[in-house]
Formats: sequence, C-alpha cells, structure tokens
Amino acid sequence: MSVQSIVTDGGEELVILSRRAYDALLARAGDEDAEDRMTARLAEEHLAAQAAGAVVYAPDWLTAAVLAGESLLAATRRQAGLNLDDLAAKVGVSPEVLTAMEAGSHDGSPALIAAIAQACGVDAALLQDQNAPLARPRRRSARTR
Repeated sequence: MSVQSIVTDGGEELVILSRRAYDALLARAGDEDAEDRMTARLAEEHLAAQAAGAVVYAPDWLTAAVLAGESLLAATRRQAGLNLDDLAAKVGVSPEVLTAMEAGSHDGSPALIAAIAQACGVDAALLQDQNAPLARPRRRSARTR
C-alpha cells in the first residue's frame, strides 16, 4: 500500500492513500459499500485477466480447504459466512439439496450453481469448472483398487 502524508498549516498530519487501499480499510472495518466496490473492482480485474488469456488461480482459502478434504461448494459457502439453511433460503432450494451437492450425490443445474455462486459472492466459473468437482473427491476403497 502506497501511503503519503502531508502536514497542514495548522500542524495536523493527513494521510493520503489510493481509493483501492481506502476501500480495503473500510471493508475490513465492516463498511459494506466499500466492500462491494472492492469486490466489484476485483471481479472486473479477474474477468479482464481471463479475457486477456492470463491464467487465474483459485484463491488461497479455497485451495487450502479443498486440499484439506473439504468440498469446493462447502468451502465456498463457509468462506461466504453462510450455513446450509442461509444459502438454501437465498437460492431457493432445501438444505438437503445443498447437502447432497456437497456430498457429491447431486450435481445441481447450471442455473442453481450460478445462483449459489452469486449468493456466495464468487465468480460462477469457480463453481462451474468441470475439472473441479463441487463435492469432496470420493476415495476408492482398498477392495475396488
């Protein structure tokens, strides 16, 4: 973060920082409008990078959760601060449907996955990637190997 300071004629020190840094500080302090601006800016940058052909990686929180064995959907839901009931209400399905999706016994329609992504504040492509199952990878038993 690039910060400058100036001193007024009255001796008061003022701090100057970029809008991006200011919004990040406000978002951390709980200002939802600043968080929305910051999220929109990050999403625009992410989409622009993808459109330009750049490889865009999954966020660290998601990578860590999936490597620890948590499902992609559950990790995304938890990161958004939503429990099953809250997310189900936001997207118009029962908590049992989400539980089945997290367990891998139900895939969910593209429209449902897009609604879940929107409710969780992530790019729908993150949850619609066909190479990244929403559920925890199933482990094969020793008998089926």
